[in-house]
Formats: sequence, C-alpha cells, structure tokens
Amino acid sequence: MGRVTVSAVIPVYNNGPYVASALQSVLAQTRPPEEVIVVDDGSTDDTAAVLARYHDQIRYVYQVNRGEPSARNRGIREANGDYIAFLDGDDLWLPHKLERQMRYFEEFPSCALVYADMSTFDEYGIIDISVKSRPKMTLPTGRIFLHLLRRPLFGSGTVIFRKNCVETVGAFDESLLVGSDYEMWLRIARHFEVGAVDEPLLQYRHHPTMSTRGIGRQLHNGLPWEVAVVTKILQRYPDAIDELGTRVIERRISKPFASLAKTRFLNGDHGQARTLFRQAAAHWPTNFRYWAFYLATFLHPAQISAARRLYRQLSLSRRPHSEASEAV
Repeated sequence: MGRVTVSAVIPVYNNGPYVASALQSVLAQTRPPEEVIVVDDGSTDDTAAVLARYHDQIRYVYQVNRGEPSARNRGIREANGDYIAFLDGDDLWLPHKLERQMRYFEEFPSCALVYADMSTFDEYGIIDISVKSRPKMTLPTGRIFLHLLRRPLFGSGTVIFRKNCVETVGAFDESLLVGSDYEMWLRIARHFEVGAVDEPLLQYRHHPTMSTRGIGRQLHNGLPWEVAVVTKILQRYPDAIDELGTRVIERRISKPFASLAKTRFLNGDHGQARTLFRQAAAHWPTNFRYWAFYLATFLHPAQISAARRLYRQLSLSRRPHSEASEAV
C-alpha cells in the first residue's frame, strides 16, 4: 500500500501582512504535505504579490470573491491528496502538526477527522497557551456529534480529514459566510468517528480585521451565526433534538443571542442589546442574568457605572476580610 498523501489548503482574502508567515509554517512541517494549495478569494491587497515569491512551492488558485466556504470548496476540488488540512491565511501551524495528526490516523484508522488544541496570540505575544485550559475543557474523541453540537470544540486550522468524507456529507455550505466550517465538522461528526491530539498544534492570530470581529458579530437573517448553524443541523438531523434534549437545545440556542447582546451593550447599542437579551431569555426564561442585563439596557450610562461600582463593592464585602484587602 502506498504512502498516504496530504493536501494543505490555505484559503486567503486580503491576508497580505500575514500569509507569508502562514505559508512558511506549512513549508516547515516535520512531515511536509505532498502539495500546498492557496486559494485566493479575490484579494485586493498585496496577497498575490507576496505569494508570487513562493510560486515554485505552492499551487496558486485565484477566484472572484465568493466567501471563505467557496474558497474551501475550491481547495478540496483542486486537491489530489487523500487527506485535507486547512489553514487560514493569518494563522500558523506548529512544526510537528501534520506529523502528530497523521500518526494518530495510523493508530486509529477508523477516524475520519482529527483535530487538536490551539494557542492564541496577537501583536503583543501569546494570549492563551491552550484554549482548552481556561474553560477546563477536555477533547472528546469517537462519536462526538452531541459534544460538538453543545459548543464549537476546535479551530478549523487544527483539522485534518479524509477527503472522501465529502462524498458522504457534502461540501461546505456556501450560504453560511460565517460558521460554515463548524457546520461541516458537525456533519462529519454525525457520520464518522473523530480523533484528537491533546496538545496545541495551531497558533490562532487575533488582529483587528479578523472575520470573528467583523461579520462574525453581525446577525445573519436575524440570527447569530452559531444559531444559524445549529438550526440548520437540527433541520438536517432532527433526531438530535431527542438525543440531546429540548432543554439543552433551547439553552444552547440562547447563549449566542446573549453573547452578541453583551457585545452590543458594551458598544453602547442598548436598543439592539435589549432585543437580543429578550431573544436569549425567550429560549432560557429562568436565566435571571439575561433579565438583569435586559433591564440594564434601560439605564443611563452614569447609572450603569454606579451599578457596576455597587456590584463590585458588594462582591468585595462578601469575601473574607484578608482576601478583600488584597483585591483592593
């Protein structure tokens, strides 16, 4: 049996400042991919000029701007490898990323997809060494569909999957300009076993123009992107409602509304925040924090500042005296 092959696929859009570093992290792998495909989704900056320096090491594919899921699908169609490994044009792989994950496939050949932990960083340095450590999260393996439906577990740059999965689950949903990757991984997890390498293998970059700070914080057909994804998945796999339970589903749907509401509230858009908190509470009516935030949207900024000071004072007064003294 011949050596299995890996295609690294990098969808890019106006990643000129970062794409060289991303590409170098792929070319520096201890287990190099058999091919590197960069799909330029209609960049208008110097992305193409930067990539031209690597013309003999990559396959450059240009298309008119159609969004990230379209660029990912184009990369899959262009790929010749048995496995697909994605990397966004502003993130970085650790040098042993492919080596660790391909070894996992050898040890657990029933898996169709293998993901990993990741770290985060910005222009000032590392933010989180491990994104799973702060929420004390474990990395589930096997039939993880229900785990994954409860919350996104991994970044797309950590993923390697068997290309032939697409024959069963289909391609990325190009109607989802945000969250198409999460929706795709849910479909794969519904049909196949999933594995995990329990160490950070990706460095995820935070920067002002990243999509999660732009279109990721917008409503899509009136819904936060996670709600749009979960709704699509439940329509596709209605049995999951009974498997997870209606109460859990309702709370799952409420959280993205509340998260986006808090962002709007902090940005001073109290009207939009009020609407979103009301929608969150509609799915989880016994969550009194939602109602407290909802009521806070009616306050004047000076009243909100006073309420925060009072809350902090009350919190300190409940602590042991020595602990409160240290906090002050």
